[in-house]
Amino acid sequence: MMRLVGSLFSTARHIINAMTLIAAVGYAVFVTWWMHAPPFDVLQVIAPAALVALAVAWVCGRIGRHLRDDTPLFPASPVRRWLLAAGAFVVLASSGTTLPAKKRQYDCSVDPSRTAEARDMQRRRNGVERVCEGDLARFDISLGAIGGAVEKLAFAPVELTRTPFSTFEALGGRAETVDGIRSRLYRGFRTPEGQRVILFEHDMSADGTRSRRDPEDEPERINGLPARLIVLEDTAGDAVSHLSWTEGRRSYELWIHANVVKTGSRARLFELAASLPRSVPGCPNEVPPKPLRMGADGFPTDDDPMPDSLTPAEMNARMSGAARPCK
Repeated sequence: MMRLVGSLFSTARHIINAMTLIAAVGYAVFVTWWMHAPPFDVLQVIAPAALVALAVAWVCGRIGRHLRDDTPLFPASPVRRWLLAAGAFVVLASSGTTLPAKKRQYDCSVDPSRTAEARDMQRRRNGVERVCEGDLARFDISLGAIGGAVEKLAFAPVELTRTPFSTFEALGGRAETVDGIRSRLYRGFRTPEGQRVILFEHDMSADGTRSRRDPEDEPERINGLPARLIVLEDTAGDAVSHLSWTEGRRSYELWIHANVVKTGSRARLFELAASLPRSVPGCPNEVPPKPLRMGADGFPTDDDPMPDSLTPAEMNARMSGAARPCK
């Protein structure tokens, strides 16, 4: 019986190790590839949880060997015991620094006072929306070499040589594809004050996508175009000021890792946005699709429903950008 229980513990060790590896690799690939999170930041998130799981697997393995083969539960060598104690200390220290932060995030996320109405009222009252610790991670975009980012883009990004961006330190860029078409570009900069700035462009004429923006939600103006400014600040004091607008078929987002309301740099952010020259569509002869229309349920509705049958060419044109002449 003892040998059977020991075998179960040993099997549990292998299962925990395998699941930890799959979860860690899957999370790292998803977050770095899909959300463009910096690899070092992702490693800081994965390591504490993985250490705890691996420690549990190690304990299961030791118990399994002890019950199955009657080996000592703890190493006999003093050196190995010291190493074991050091490993246990690392795991406990890692858990001690991670668990309180996770608890704060959970408490903030379930706070009944953080309703959509309360956040909207807060933003209207002082121009800043309070968010939970960790909610700003989506703005930490990982950037690579700008040359690789702009290679084979389906559109010409706006020229920045005659704008204030040219005085900033360039941090690199990253391109994204939509339906196989490289129609999105991030470019990163650092201001002389050390603040990180990201400029995002999406040429919807290149990939044929469409978007809808609520006019009531865009009270600001950039070169006469409706725009929206959102200032987000988390419980740890970190902040992001996010400005977005659309010029024809080019969608823009510009954000800085700072609270422009608190620092008094709101006007400077708008000056940066207004300094951008007019864009040139990647597909200048495109017939723009119909604008999105909201249905009674509050979700976008398609005025052109999917037909009962499609030819392979029509399916390819709908499901990918391969048939678009400006690819």
